[in-house]
This record gives sequence, C-alpha cells and structure tokens, in this order.
Amino acid sequence: MTEVIFGWLGLLGGLLTACGDLLLDLKGRDNKKLGKHGYIESAWETMPAWRFKLSLLLAAAGVPLYFLGISSLAMQMTNTAFALAFWIVMLVGATGGFFIHALLCIYPLLYRKLRNRLSFDETEAVLNVGYDAAKIPFFIQFSLLVFGSSVMVIIAVTMGYLPLPVWAIVFTPLCLMVVGVLFRVIKRDWFCDLPGIIMPSLGLGLLGLMAVVNAGL
Repeated sequence: MTEVIFGWLGLLGGLLTACGDLLLDLKGRDNKKLGKHGYIESAWETMPAWRFKLSLLLAAAGVPLYFLGISSLAMQMTNTAFALAFWIVMLVGATGGFFIHALLCIYPLLYRKLRNRLSFDETEAVLNVGYDAAKIPFFIQFSLLVFGSSVMVIIAVTMGYLPLPVWAIVFTPLCLMVVGVLFRVIKRDWFCDLPGIIMPSLGLGLLGLMAVVNAGL
C-alpha cells in the first residue's frame, strides 16, 4: 500500500514540476538566445515575474513528491544492492533537480533587475559569475537525474529486477526528452516552445506511475 501511495504522489510531483517547466518554456517564436553562453533569453524582459516565482513554488512542491515515486520504484526492485544504488543516484539527482530549477527561475529575475541599471554586457558579466560556478554541478546532477534514472530503470526492467513490460522504458525521462528534441528538430516552427523541459519532468513523474503499475503486478 505504501508503494502505491508513494507512486501516485510521485506522478503528482512530476505533473507539478512539468507545470512549473511550462511557465518557463512558453517564450514565443520571437525569443532569441543571447550572450556568450546562450542561456539568456530575450523573452525574459517581457515575461511577467509571477511566472518565475510560481514556477519555483511548483518545483519546491513537485521535486520531493516525485522523489517519493522514485523511492517506491526502488523499494520494489528485487535486487537489493541495485535498488540502493538507484535510490542514492536519484537522491543526488533529485536534489540537483530543485537546484537546477531554482537557477532557471532566479536568473531571469536577476537579469530583469540588473538590466534596469546596467548595460547588457555588464549584466551578462555578473550572471556569468554564477553560471561559471554552477555549470559543473548543474551538468552532473542533470545527468544523474535524467540519464542516470533512465539507464538504471532500463537495466532493472531488462534484467528482471522490475517485472514491467519492456515498452515501459519509452516513458523514462531520457526517452521522453529525446522525443521532445526530435519534435523541435523536425518542425521547429511548430514546436518552438513545446515540448521542452517539461518532458524529463513528465518522465520523472511517470516513474511513480510505473511504481503503481508494478505494485499491482
């Protein structure tokens, strides 16, 4: 019963985080990548500040919830050592998930405030101090959250640690992210905003749904 409850909470957490991602993703076709590293968005100047603040709140609620779904999945793995490794990897990754989302919400707010007083070059120089400090943990924790979770679930399914059908791996964060990237490559005019960063979040929520399904097998 605990596994099922945690699984449903994990799905809810993924949906909340995806809603938060949606508030960041919708920038419009006229948006341009700016600056040396390309992480500054021209749409930041016109997007209402409440979107970034609400997005941060949704992630603050969603990340702990989707980790419960991940924990439920780990609890159901038949290989105890592998389950513990999966749980530890995802603990680090989920911690990074909120760190990453917080940066994506705070940077636009800082950018808008700084641009009121500084030139673009001066603003970028200030933001790059934080970017240079955060980029390594950002990359490592994002990799664990998306790549690590997906690869380990694929291994668990194919090795029989989770008695889920093989097609379930299509709904892992990495596979859904690849789908989103392909949509943008094939028809960027149609998919300039979506599907974007919501795809890995949906995948993390669906790990909770996998836990619910697996608990019923």
